[in-house]
Amino acid sequence: METVADFKEIIDVIKASGGEAFKLCFQCGLCDTVCPWNRVRTFSMRKIVRQATFGLTEIESEDIWLCTTCGKCPQQCPRDVKQIESGISLRRIATEYGVFPTSVKPLRTVSASLIGEERKNRANGAEGLSVKTFTEGMEILYFV
Repeated sequence: METVADFKEIIDVIKASGGEAFKLCFQCGLCDTVCPWNRVRTFSMRKIVRQATFGLTEIESEDIWLCTTCGKCPQQCPRDVKQIESGISLRRIATEYGVFPTSVKPLRTVSASLIGEERKNRANGAEGLSVKTFTEGMEILYFV
């Protein structure tokens, strides 16, 4: 497949991060049909995968941050497209360049968790935020 945009490096980064299978997508739409986000708002993993195929992904958009990585789309995909891996690759690219839409700006503080910070240092991203330290007996555990 020929790249139609000047963003070949995005395609290369996606491939390097496990997104090689995105080229197999033939736009059947099953991923969008099973996506839980589509019950509450319009969201298209199919669109994200298609844009990534041509290096046209808008890493400034909040769309790449909406996927909850629930695993429903790869389970339904007849072509074994790795939608989640492609989406995570796009998040890594955005994180590397410090590009975050307004709705996900708090992720800047925890971006190290997204790109491989050592586990023992991950909680440092919550410093200065109003996140309670987890203690035994708490009902909620925040995990990034």
